[in-house]
Amino acid sequence: MTVKPTYEELEQKVKVLEELSTKSKQVEESLHDTAKLYHLLFDHAPDGVVIVDPATARFLDFNETACLLLGYSREEFSQLSIFDLEVAETPEETRSRIEYVIRHGISDFETRQRTKQGKIINLHITAQYTEILGKPVYHCIWRDITDHKLMESALKESGKRLADIIDFLPDATFAIDLSGKVIAWNRAIEEMTGVKAKDILGKGNHEYAMAFYGMRRPMLIDKVVGAAGTDDRKYDFVKRKGNVLLAEGDAILKGVTHFIGGKAGLLYDSHDNIVGAIESVRDITDRKLMELALKESERRLADIIDFLPDATFVIDLSGKVIAWNQAIEEMTGVKAEDILGKGNYEYTMAFYGMRRPMLIDMVFGFTEEIGNKYNFIKKEGNVLLAQAEVPAKGVHCTLWGKARPLHDSNGNIVGAIESVRDVTELKKAHDELEMRVRERTAEMERVNKALQKEISERKRTEAVLKESEEKYRQFFRTSRDFIFVTSKEGKIIDMNEAALELFGFVSNEELRQVKVPDLYVKPEEREGLYNTVLECGYASEFPADLRRKDGSIRHTLVTAVGCYDANDSLTGLQGTIRDVTEQRRNEEELRKYREKLESMVAERTRELEDKTKNLEEVNVTLNVLLQKREEDKNVMEERFVANIGSLVLPYVEKIKKNNLDVQQQFCLDTIEKNLDEITSPLLKNIRQFNLTPREIQIAYLIKDGKTTKEIAEALGIVEGSIATHRKNIRKKLALDRTSNLQSHLRFFEK
Repeated sequence: MTVKPTYEELEQKVKVLEELSTKSKQVEESLHDTAKLYHLLFDHAPDGVVIVDPATARFLDFNETACLLLGYSREEFSQLSIFDLEVAETPEETRSRIEYVIRHGISDFETRQRTKQGKIINLHITAQYTEILGKPVYHCIWRDITDHKLMESALKESGKRLADIIDFLPDATFAIDLSGKVIAWNRAIEEMTGVKAKDILGKGNHEYAMAFYGMRRPMLIDKVVGAAGTDDRKYDFVKRKGNVLLAEGDAILKGVTHFIGGKAGLLYDSHDNIVGAIESVRDITDRKLMELALKESERRLADIIDFLPDATFVIDLSGKVIAWNQAIEEMTGVKAEDILGKGNYEYTMAFYGMRRPMLIDMVFGFTEEIGNKYNFIKKEGNVLLAQAEVPAKGVHCTLWGKARPLHDSNGNIVGAIESVRDVTELKKAHDELEMRVRERTAEMERVNKALQKEISERKRTEAVLKESEEKYRQFFRTSRDFIFVTSKEGKIIDMNEAALELFGFVSNEELRQVKVPDLYVKPEEREGLYNTVLECGYASEFPADLRRKDGSIRHTLVTAVGCYDANDSLTGLQGTIRDVTEQRRNEEELRKYREKLESMVAERTRELEDKTKNLEEVNVTLNVLLQKREEDKNVMEERFVANIGSLVLPYVEKIKKNNLDVQQQFCLDTIEKNLDEITSPLLKNIRQFNLTPREIQIAYLIKDGKTTKEIAEALGIVEGSIATHRKNIRKKLALDRTSNLQSHLRFFEK
């Protein structure tokens, strides 16, 4: 016969069941959260994660990334130790590093390891000593920095090449960063200033200005980056071309004042951000002295023309008036300031009152149509003589004209000059003529003295030009670029020593026997260069492949201008050839490296896409498992409620039929009430909203009118967690913040 359980036994069993149910749900939630966190942090970490036994250096655990990083399967990787992979350290060094981490707890370092395929990769490792389940382990995170190392190496190589190029530039050149510190100082500027690169690199506070001015002050390079304090008045002129500034001014180099020309521009990084500035400086003292001498000569010539007793004026090739002396002002009544710089036959208006060609125009090309307008016209060499009747100042007079072309130092026509004399009164007074002859003689003597002085000045100018020519010859001999002069047919007329190095010949005589067209790998390139010069007069950095004596090919850039005879016919070419073979090779190597880098990036992208796809598949599987877990939980809750109804409530009804004292009746009522709450309609009605066990427990207490503080004390958790659960319950029941949660829960119970 079965013994019926007592009231105390039933009460104890109910409490045990409630506690087991609550603890089971809490453990399930904790295990679920822990497993999910471990899965995210370990198995799907983007870096390799390994756990190593410090004693044997073998792997106790590792993620998939660590295997893929070194090209092993999980089975192969599990059989290895750190000693099997390490390249940079010996086993003794590896043990010492492990001991260091054990003593200090953590360490960051870089090393190299060998993959299964034999490739060496660079790794950044974060190692930490910890304990798992009471056992000490060596925990490491591996990050592949091979690509980063390759990029660092390429960047250093690129920087070295750039420094070599700047150092090789013929012009004095230096560069600064945005803080004003010197980051480049080439050999040419060392020679110009006497300041060595080692003594100035890295220095700021306008240290570079000390080499030019003996004091710290802003220069052109500061103006290009917009620095404050730059003063354009310190230069002869400042001109901007885009982002480049050009200027000329005085400087003190090695204690001597020089004229220098500067060119400054900005430096950018690969993202078009300004990172500094660069300036090249050229000593233009000789050019300035020649310009000053030329201006002085032109001024003296203008004074001589202005001093001439005959009315005289000069035009350029475009027909603009460039000289108009006092005598012609008096003759025509037209002031120099009103006519200088004007063209379109403006000068004929003073003589004829209309625009038409006159004697000075026939210097450029004789025509019978113009010649027929003169009483007579005669040509003596390149000088034209003529007489005409002219209504000057509204009065009829006879004028005698003399015109001839003006030439530059190369014999090219650059303009024309004409002297005009009024001979109307010439026949009227012989005595007056003699007097004027004497005056003319005196004037000619003065002019002769002025001319003698001009000749003296010209001799000094020739000396300056001779010195300049000597410097040009020095540049011609020492230039690293091939400087050439060739005939129209391609015969080498003159060249410097750089030609022998470029083409591999032993002597100039041997190279002179070679025709220039034979040096071109592609004859059409030589024809293209020749045609460009023929059409434009010059060709700048024309690309051409030239063949050396040994048959090897050099890539070059040809800059050439035409040589012309007196008839403006092209007689040959002169210019420079720069060997850019090494530059082309470097550019090709850089292009290949970029293509390889792009290929590696594409491959890495594909790997990440594959990993993302796998992660999505795992996420789908996990969602299915969680859904199944939720369904099992609901089934278990339903079974629990059913068991209460079939196994507990019948016995409670039997006990109620017995004679119970007040205390027993109170206890039984409490049990019955609690059981009724467990199986109440509220639980059945709110189950459809997928509330968690904890949220259901809090919902019952809210329904009974408990405050947040009372619920937190009853459940032993903080008030912030109760507020969070309240918020989640409102969200799942689709209630806004103004709705009364307690009223709605009581409504669900009904």
